[in-house]
Amino acid sequence: MRVWKILIFSTVAMFCNNFAYALTSNTVAVFYPDSAEPYRSIYQDIIKGGSHVSLNKRPPITLKPFLLDKNFKIDEISNQLRREHINNVIVLGRLGYRLAKSLPKEFNVVSGALPISPNGVSGISLISDPAYLFDYLSQVAPDVKHVHIAYSKRSDWIIKLAITAAKERGLTLDLKKVQNTKEAINFYQKLFRSKIPKTEAIWLPLDRISSHDKIILPFVLEKAWSQDVVVFSSKPSHAKRGVLFSTYPDNYTLGENLFNMLDELEKHPEQRRFAALSSLKLAVNLRTATHLGLKYSRKQKQDFKLTFPK
Repeated sequence: MRVWKILIFSTVAMFCNNFAYALTSNTVAVFYPDSAEPYRSIYQDIIKGGSHVSLNKRPPITLKPFLLDKNFKIDEISNQLRREHINNVIVLGRLGYRLAKSLPKEFNVVSGALPISPNGVSGISLISDPAYLFDYLSQVAPDVKHVHIAYSKRSDWIIKLAITAAKERGLTLDLKKVQNTKEAINFYQKLFRSKIPKTEAIWLPLDRISSHDKIILPFVLEKAWSQDVVVFSSKPSHAKRGVLFSTYPDNYTLGENLFNMLDELEKHPEQRRFAALSSLKLAVNLRTATHLGLKYSRKQKQDFKLTFPK
């Protein structure tokens, strides 16, 4: 009798698993804002990258895009996902992040296309991974061995990554945590008075306080130009404005990485996943490089995805 009970239980369990599998759609929902250019193309490139990976799965998985209205109703979206048996969701942009924070825990969700910090939502931030920045630094300014950084509390998590990445690459860091823009200015004023040697550089992280576009950036660029100091940045537009190099997202690869993160989250839903941006392209200001006495081969220049001035 006990054997029969075991067999019946096993059969029921198998039926339930198969039934659950049948109810699970081979579809991933992608929610993104209805935006004007250039954001529309950015979102489309991310979706194309995710689709490239998903369609090569066996069985193939379809990415189904949904335009997200700013007045979205979470109950309507949740119910639609349930009706279509969609458990896995990618959200893009600030509006998508709002959706990620609102969706019930039954859904696996990853967030992208936003410079977010770790906060309980799985996703990939648009904030560049320092490991890749430091690798680019070794390519573009190989003599630099020491990096000065001012940062605020919001950047604590990226600075922790930077400390590890610097140690692995033989770089040393001068770190200054600041509470406001005035403290950041004081840090840079003192730094430039010390006459920075050629083996040192300044990194401007993606930080609204310590790398303020209208206050910190112009001051640092002016002083760095007059003293021939290497400055690099995590913000894409800064290369155009005069830093030696900055990085910007490879959106297609970001889409691939978001899908892979979602795939891992589905296997281990209890483990939240979060990463800095590793899908990066390099932008170099060749005018600044010439001013600093830096020369690059034709092959190196071909590897630069974007150069300034155009």
